Amino acid sequence: MANRLEYDLTVDDHLAKLDRFLADSRVGRNFTWFAYLAIVALAWTSAILFYIKQGHQNYGYIFSGAFAVVLTLALPALYRWYQNSFWASVFTPPAVKGLVGRKVLVIHDDFIEEIGERLTVRANWSDVQRIEHDPKRIWLILAPLISIVIPNGAFPNPFAQESFLNECKSRIAAITEVAKVV
Repeated sequence: MANRLEYDLTVDDHLAKLDRFLADSRVGRNFTWFAYLAIVALAWTSAILFYIKQGHQNYGYIFSGAFAVVLTLALPALYRWYQNSFWASVFTPPAVKGLVGRKVLVIHDDFIEEIGERLTVRANWSDVQRIEHDPKRIWLILAPLISIVIPNGAFPNPFAQESFLNECKSRIAAITEVAKVV
């Protein structure tokens, strides 16, 4: 396997990194569901209270109940739309300059290094907490909020990708074995 790998990191890769950080955090995993349940509960409570207080006088509670139904069904899609719109407005080309673009990943005996236009990440093999692989990317997790993301397109073929994964795993295993002996 080559000790050097070149690839382009895209805004989508950076968004995937942020999504992963949220998914890995307790707050990130639970906040969306908590907010959804709280908003829907308030909408239904409003409809029920409207019915209890004024149901015998008018039929306004029907509109309040209809709003609660629409909110219950549409809120997940509205949230996804809002989140995508928000990130699209944040990740403008000047904002992501240096975070995305051409990257060079160099594997050394003692450390791994990702070199970009404005940012270089260097980590000892002992700092790599775990390696994960999904259908689009390889993740070298360094800390809860720090990772090196390598898109699958960086590899010319699946064999090269598998070779890279095995190389990384063997280097981490070698560090782990040395730590056990010492």
